[in-house]
Amino acid sequence: MKLRLFAGPFADAVAHVARALPTRPPVPVLAGILLRTDTDGLHLAAFDYEACATTRLDAEIADDGTTLVSGRLLNDICKALPKAAEVDIELSGARLLLTAGTARFTLPTLPVEEYPALPAVPDTVLTVEGDALADAVAQAVIAAGTDDTLPALTGVQTVLEGSRLTLAATDRYRFAVRELTVKPTGTLPDTKPVKKAKKVGDQDAGPTAEELDAAARTVLVPAKFLAEAARALAGEHPVAVGWSDGQLTLSIPGRTTGTRLLEAEFPKFRGLFPSVADAELTITVPVEEALAAIKRVALVASDKRPIRLAVDGDQLLIEAGDGDDARAADRIPCNSVGSLDDRVQGCDAAFNPGYLADCLKSMTTPEARFHLTSSTKPVLVLGHSGEDAGGDYQHLLMPIRLQG
Repeated sequence: MKLRLFAGPFADAVAHVARALPTRPPVPVLAGILLRTDTDGLHLAAFDYEACATTRLDAEIADDGTTLVSGRLLNDICKALPKAAEVDIELSGARLLLTAGTARFTLPTLPVEEYPALPAVPDTVLTVEGDALADAVAQAVIAAGTDDTLPALTGVQTVLEGSRLTLAATDRYRFAVRELTVKPTGTLPDTKPVKKAKKVGDQDAGPTAEELDAAARTVLVPAKFLAEAARALAGEHPVAVGWSDGQLTLSIPGRTTGTRLLEAEFPKFRGLFPSVADAELTITVPVEEALAAIKRVALVASDKRPIRLAVDGDQLLIEAGDGDDARAADRIPCNSVGSLDDRVQGCDAAFNPGYLADCLKSMTTPEARFHLTSSTKPVLVLGHSGEDAGGDYQHLLMPIRLQG
């Protein structure tokens, strides 16, 4: 292997694949980045059996070859190189020589023959603008759980229905659902439905045609991967999304990142979201002012000491703390319609301060509307801008029950 290329594109390519490197590799070779040259240029890859990232870039190839070197070290070296410098790379025995100007690095190689085969890239199911996907994913993943003992709650359910893609995530205390318009390719993979626990006496008749079609349109993607990948591939360009039985990939020209899908049953949520028409009380608040006030009041709040919201005329009273404990209160302007009959301690609703702040952070509109049917039932929060209610994004927030 012998080649020459510019440091800037090389550093970007290495950084892209380095995102797939495991923090604690189960075997030493998985800590490496694979470099391979052919007539198409230089190919780089990283794979840890769960996530995979590949990229290709142009280079002056003198000799073809394949090698494997420490990914973290290579990434650190590339970050330190001047972007405009020319980099010469040469494989010499069991060492990779990297030269840029007066700087020279010698890296030991890892056994290429022990590196696992990279997973095949599934056929593209849909394409979507990179910036639109990144924005939608950011709104959905904010509600995803982090408890690995409940894998279904650490994922984002992705459902393709016509030209609409629905992203949904939950940690049991909140639910975020975001819809966006995409361009389906008309290609759906053969995907098996997630197996459900059978009741005693049930016979296994196999999945129905309807279940197979739903399975082909629905996948559960690790939320952490989806957030990082969508952010990394954001831009004014189309992103190709493909999935198969067990694998999902996001691709732009020259770059692909993929992950193993979660095999778990995501909670059914369609019936959980209350109708706007059923709301007994609707509160409209300016997002930035509400978020700033909540952050101030949250200084004396905690998971067990919620933030309380109460409508007082044309203002929303935001409080936390009581008794001999530290207390805080603030007010912001609001518009309200209706009232609740089951107020406790003069409060319309109480929330976990972190969850309430996350909900408002996820809004992309100047205002947010809280639709309450009761002080103890889930609250539907929608973005609002003038006469336009942001129907593409819905956030369901579970209030904390106060003692009367």
